[in-house]
Amino acid sequence: MKYIHNTQMANIQTTIPFKLRKRTGLVNNVKKSNLENEDITNINTLQKRRLSSNSRDYESDVCSPRKVGRLNSITNSKELNGVLEDNLSNNKIETLKPLTSREKEIEFLENFLTDHLDNEKPASLYISGQPGTGKTASLSYILQLDKIRDGYTQVYINCTMMKSAASIYNRFCSELKIKTSGTSEKACLSAIEKYFSKKHKMILLVLDEIDQLDSKRQSVLYTIFEWPARNDSKIVLIGIANALDLTERTLPRLQARCSLRPQTLHFAPYSKEQIINIFTNVLTKEDRTNVFSAPALQMLAAKIAAVSGDMRRALDIGRRVIELARRNKFADNKSLDNIMQDSTVTVELKQVLAVLNEVYGGSRQIDTDVEEGMPMQQKLILCSLLLMLTRGKNKEIVMGKLHDVYKKVASSRNIAPLDLCEMCGACGLLEARGAVSVSGAGGARARKLRLNWDEGGTGRGSS
Repeated sequence: MKYIHNTQMANIQTTIPFKLRKRTGLVNNVKKSNLENEDITNINTLQKRRLSSNSRDYESDVCSPRKVGRLNSITNSKELNGVLEDNLSNNKIETLKPLTSREKEIEFLENFLTDHLDNEKPASLYISGQPGTGKTASLSYILQLDKIRDGYTQVYINCTMMKSAASIYNRFCSELKIKTSGTSEKACLSAIEKYFSKKHKMILLVLDEIDQLDSKRQSVLYTIFEWPARNDSKIVLIGIANALDLTERTLPRLQARCSLRPQTLHFAPYSKEQIINIFTNVLTKEDRTNVFSAPALQMLAAKIAAVSGDMRRALDIGRRVIELARRNKFADNKSLDNIMQDSTVTVELKQVLAVLNEVYGGSRQIDTDVEEGMPMQQKLILCSLLLMLTRGKNKEIVMGKLHDVYKKVASSRNIAPLDLCEMCGACGLLEARGAVSVSGAGGARARKLRLNWDEGGTGRGSS
């Protein structure tokens, strides 16, 4: 009974808006794992790179202990936050359950990989779609199927982690343990060609964010897409990026030869009906159908579908709506006994509208988010953005330049900075808050950020 009481008290205490303490130290023994560069054959490693990892790692400060989950008091047993993230972002990949509303795309991927494996024929596929549409999650589900996992030698590379476009060759040799005479581009290419000419297992090469391999005259991309045209290569290439027409616009020579032309698969943004279906399926499985009222869920799904169709953003906004509803209930119920007796909550339309207005309603000051506990790394990014805006005339800041300034700001405060890929994830969370807008379909460093919040309020709140 004492343990239960302590647990309940911990859940209630998380609703009290304590002031943030200033971090002055740095935990040096925290190891930053570069999960994007791990081999995709280690599926447990790949699972950790999902949204769950982004929303927890990016929002947590290495200088502070992990916070108690804020949604425990709603669900009584299992955190709704964890349920939504685990199911909708396919974090529980070991269950081998396909993403809801992506059945056609998953069937296409499975048939594509199975047919070329059975016939041992090389091929190429380009997967496009905006962030949060389930591209990587759907492919990850297929890659775990027994036939695909055992039949292919799988190599996964996130191209945002490459120092240069040509370094992809050295990385490919490293993943396949190909011996090379050196680390130069020429030496690695020669070793790869010799490897193709020998007898080997079917290779599945997945290049996430393939648009990062942009180079002069696109020589690297052309070379990679030419590999499946070799009869002896026995390689299936899958490139993933946001742009719908990347292969046609950037690589026009591929369209001239049928043997080089990749097949395409587009993940369209989620529609209103699909978003409602996903939320309903997840909440039904966990017996939490009463968390959202029907009008509230309809409004949330309609707004997300109209703006972006990004399911990750829908999850983040849904989580914030639930937190708001829980705080309102705590404020209305002054008696601790009443809270303990009934810890359930139902999200109403007015709470959804309040959060949507915060995210999409235009300028806003940051003070309320500081009280709610905005993560330190996100505040540092905002401070760096403000610093660049006050010193320049351009209202749009390039991501690469922002990352350079952000690293200096973080180091000056004795805080370990995020790398470029991690900062992009943190900027995505800031975009979900309505703080910034991210534009541009090119590489991570080439994307641009625009501040949406009021600069004066942002400066006061983040100080």
